[in-house]
Amino acid sequence: MIEFKNMGKAQKLKKIRKIKKQEQEEMKKRKRKKQIIVCLLIVVLLIVVIIAAIFFINYLKGKDIKRIVIETEKGDIKLELYRKVAPKTVDNFTKLIEEEFYNGTTFHRVVPDFVIQGGDPLSKDDNPSNDGTGGLGYTFEDEINPISLNLTIEETKKLEQLGYKYRTDLKSIPHEPGVISMANSGPNTNGSQFFIVTTKSQSQLNGRHTVFGKVYEGMDIVRSTEQGDVMKKVYLLK
Repeated sequence: MIEFKNMGKAQKLKKIRKIKKQEQEEMKKRKRKKQIIVCLLIVVLLIVVIIAAIFFINYLKGKDIKRIVIETEKGDIKLELYRKVAPKTVDNFTKLIEEEFYNGTTFHRVVPDFVIQGGDPLSKDDNPSNDGTGGLGYTFEDEINPISLNLTIEETKKLEQLGYKYRTDLKSIPHEPGVISMANSGPNTNGSQFFIVTTKSQSQLNGRHTVFGKVYEGMDIVRSTEQGDVMKKVYLLK
């Protein structure tokens, strides 16, 4: 406690001013200290965000994942495509996207609790009667590993007798809700058409169709899609 009893008036005022000045200086120091701490926290947070972004980009590169968006009137469907699962299929699909092939096509086939199907260039015209019959003018082979799908030897042999040819160097994904898979008219007849599984696993499709990706955002849009809904724009996320 400061003793003012034996001080004159001028001394008391001088002392009080000195104390106030010291208190103000102390407050300024504390304020500067807080500002420095806040700045350091912001810098640390930015560094963490940058490191996390770098790790995420490297993760996607390591997984060889491409991300795409299908814009519709109802909203966006966002998907990841997996090259390590089906390299040729993903390359063909992304090539078509870059050529704006899918822009303006429709989901011409919608089966409740099963799939929504699209990608036919003929669906761009006003004649729905031929939707589902169009393609690229070329086809390419399936990319399926029956072992990854837990198909039995007997099941695999039966499918091979139908003409399906398999690979064991891929990690195929089963037909679960949200996956995107190639539509076809039999073994090795992939083109541009694809489907997305909506609500239930479809194990009967395993070994017959090439899964090459999965919806990571927008399953509500997938499930609300109706026949004839237009894909306004399909594009790759950079």
